[in-house]
Amino acid sequence: MSSSPSEQVLTLLKELSLLKELDSGYEAGSKTGNERTEYELRQHRHREITEEIKALAEQKKTDEQL
Repeated sequence: MSSSPSEQVLTLLKELSLLKELDSGYEAGSKTGNERTEYELRQHRHREITEEIKALAEQKKTDEQL
């Protein structure tokens, strides 16, 4: 069973919140090589989530027009 677009967006927003929390910890602490790599991976995932949310919104808009 597939979850609804609204549920998918909510899940993605929760993940974004967690990423932001981890980023604030990174910004407050020292930056080792491993921590920088993890930060960059989180930034990449943040961009992916943003694109996923945009795609879900666009799909919802298209579905409503049908």
